[in-house]
Amino acid sequence: MKGTFIIFLSVLSLRTLGLPTGAPPDSCKDLMPRHPGSAKQETYPPPYQVLPAAGQGRVRLILGSPHGLAYEGFMILAHDSETGEFVGEFANLPDSARIVECTPGIKNAVTHTNVSKKHNLEFDWEAPVNYEGTIVFKSTFAQDYSTYWVGVESPPVNVRKRSIDVLTSSTPISTLRTTTPPYYSPTVDYETKDVEDPFYAGCSSTKNCFGTPTGCIEAKNCIAAVTVLVQGERYLFELQGRDSKYVAVGLSDDSKMGDDSVVECANEGGEIALHMSWNSGKRNIRQPMQEGAVQLESSAIKDDIITCRFWREKTTVVQGREYDLVSTPYNLLVAAGKSLKSNGIGFHDTAYDATGDAKLLSDVGGYTTASNILIRVHGALMLASWIGTASIGILLARYYKQTWVRSQLCGKDHWFTWHRFIMILTWSMTIAAFVIIFVDLGEWSLEVIHASLGLATTILAFIQPFMAAARPHPGAPRRPLFNWAHWLVGNTAQICGIIAIFFAVRLNKARLPEWVDWILAAYVVFHILTHLILTLIGYASDRQASQRVNSFPMKDMHSRGSMVHPDARQDAPYTVIRKFIFGIYFTMIVLFTSALIAITVLAPIEDLWVTFMNNIKNY
Repeated sequence: MKGTFIIFLSVLSLRTLGLPTGAPPDSCKDLMPRHPGSAKQETYPPPYQVLPAAGQGRVRLILGSPHGLAYEGFMILAHDSETGEFVGEFANLPDSARIVECTPGIKNAVTHTNVSKKHNLEFDWEAPVNYEGTIVFKSTFAQDYSTYWVGVESPPVNVRKRSIDVLTSSTPISTLRTTTPPYYSPTVDYETKDVEDPFYAGCSSTKNCFGTPTGCIEAKNCIAAVTVLVQGERYLFELQGRDSKYVAVGLSDDSKMGDDSVVECANEGGEIALHMSWNSGKRNIRQPMQEGAVQLESSAIKDDIITCRFWREKTTVVQGREYDLVSTPYNLLVAAGKSLKSNGIGFHDTAYDATGDAKLLSDVGGYTTASNILIRVHGALMLASWIGTASIGILLARYYKQTWVRSQLCGKDHWFTWHRFIMILTWSMTIAAFVIIFVDLGEWSLEVIHASLGLATTILAFIQPFMAAARPHPGAPRRPLFNWAHWLVGNTAQICGIIAIFFAVRLNKARLPEWVDWILAAYVVFHILTHLILTLIGYASDRQASQRVNSFPMKDMHSRGSMVHPDARQDAPYTVIRKFIFGIYFTMIVLFTSALIAITVLAPIEDLWVTFMNNIKNY
């Protein structure tokens, strides 16, 4: 029993000597783990690497595996390639790392603080003031207690008085050490990195970042985003998408979808799969994976957030086109969606956006979002047409034929003159909106419901003035048929237009807040109530004057017209009430339309509100 206890204490001491809180300062000399019971050396490459990215006077380091393999422990320091001396200091460490002072008082090295599984730790190395030379970062990675690699080296880094350049050639690994050859393959890390660090760390300083909605990179709350870190001639892409089944990035010659090389990270049964595809017009076509073209480094799923990192070769050929990331500027397209197909991805119903200008991926700086002014103008015109002018024009024609009849405008009754003017304005704005969106898209939209309703609205609106021009004279046998047809086409056009506007609120490109639905619903309720009240007033007017013409809106659907009635040139009863209701209706429609147009043109309106409130607080 005593012997067993001694053996237990011995084993426990061996594990304790493994230093789970990091390497001691005496490891700075050779980077060897102080693990008792070390085993034989092996001679195959480690699955880990040290990736430096140049910044202003500093280097951003990423310690990870291109295969998504985790590690428990590590140690890293910087050597002058000629003298072998320790150079510089480390800063901005994550919680799972701590400083080791190889030279007292100087932050020469970094090591782990615990043996939890780690993926792609990031921190900074700062060059000494006025230092000139070439440094190499050397490190040890411990996959577990008895499996580790010593002397893993980064590519050389040239430092010339705070100007830093990462070279493409890497120094061979000096020592390879492990107990058994570990098996590794791309895996999914379900413990996602902190959203604020490291995904957004280094944006516009050491790496390019682009996301949607506008301003989300600064706010660190993107729905879909991509970052590009250039290390020599290596290109590390990182994608993140919220509430999505996939997130994708495309390289494009312009800011529109079509003829683009796309790489997707898709959540397939709880695991992230990397795919390549091609945008042919508005369709996305899955492509066979090219050997060496892209390589998944790591991936993560947590709280409905997809994150993945992959390397893309500097030169690839897709659909017969060469994509040269070194010398060719590109626009970035970022998209995310909630559905996957059997051999591809579904529509980007979660997020979609494009950069406004093409630039080299190595030119670190901010991206501008592609202009969507034509979409804004299209939306504003359709709102002005079918919430604004059409509502007023239809109301006049239906309820106000026997109002303001004692005078005329341009030789016609007031209701007719204003109805004709307003509906011609509606017709003009609708046709203009249709042409504008067709010019912007260049083809049929994938937003089928909205596009179909919009097309139906445009067609019905287009034929209305031609129907009116061909209307029979009052009293003609076919006049009732015309009246019913004209009424049906006009009202159907407005109904289709309003429903299309409801669906537009959910379009990614519109960037409208969901609460716009409540404004639209309030308009619909107000519109219906006004029609109901005016209809009841029409009934009351008919009762008061049994011979009255056109007090009830559907009377004119029949062939008998006001031209033959002795009261034709008198206002119908309750004229004052009808005029009062029209004044309220006109005012409210102007308010509804103005508010909706402002929200559409200034979208995303939430960003302006946040900026406004911040300015007030700062003031």
